[in-house]
Amino acid sequence: MTSRNEEFDKDETVAGVEERVQARFPTAPHEVVHDEAVAAVDKYADAPVKDFVEIIAERDARAAVAEVLDED
Repeated sequence: MTSRNEEFDKDETVAGVEERVQARFPTAPHEVVHDEAVAAVDKYADAPVKDFVEIIAERDARAAVAEVLDED
């Protein structure tokens, strides 16, 4: 989580989200997980408070990956 004293690192946040979502869905294609992680973090990257971006982005990415897997 990004504290108020730390800078928000978008790449680091994407990597963390991607890692946890891939662990949750090990059979999901890496490209899908990566794309959904990037999209989710991008959605909230401009939020004035960054403390919960990683948590919310992970939730969104998990839901998107689960939806893609359900379509297969």
